[in-house]
Amino acid sequence: MIRRTTHGIATLLFGLFLSSGGVAGQEVISSGFRIRPSEVAVPSDVRIGEYERTIRPFENWTLICDEDLQKRQRICNVTQIIENQAGQMVFSWSLAATNEGRPYMIIRTAPIANTEGLISFIFEGRSEPVQIEFDGCNQTVCLGMLPVGPITREQIARNAAPTISYPTIDGKTISVTAPLKGLSEAVEAIN
Repeated sequence: MIRRTTHGIATLLFGLFLSSGGVAGQEVISSGFRIRPSEVAVPSDVRIGEYERTIRPFENWTLICDEDLQKRQRICNVTQIIENQAGQMVFSWSLAATNEGRPYMIIRTAPIANTEGLISFIFEGRSEPVQIEFDGCNQTVCLGMLPVGPITREQIARNAAPTISYPTIDGKTISVTAPLKGLSEAVEAIN
């Protein structure tokens, strides 16, 4: 019978570390390899190790909170990402708030969007779509902003599934259905 203890495993790992020639705090990188940086971008005024990200999944939505542990300041958003079959983002939106506390949706589309067109939101029970302009693009994403007003609040309360469409630079239209179910629960979990 083989018995393993935490102490034994720690001793084994430390022994392997020493035999590999590693020294605490030293990066051992071979040519052609690099350390993958953190997916969390730490603000320049925060010390490394004093910033924390928590991710909580909800139905169709993900709650992401970043906290400056020293200042005890937390910023959260609730995000939904829709991908194509190749795993590329075609539409994403995040519920966030201005510094004054007004809610809005940050809209992201694929960078192939035709920014001379509009992003259309076809909400259930409404004959006319809500349309917003693009704010701009870079090589990875195009952005827009949708204020959360009475129409959007009603749709969130109903757990609706609006259809979002936008034109592409090759003359096509991308349309996705983005269910709002789970958004209210994610927002409630912020407190």
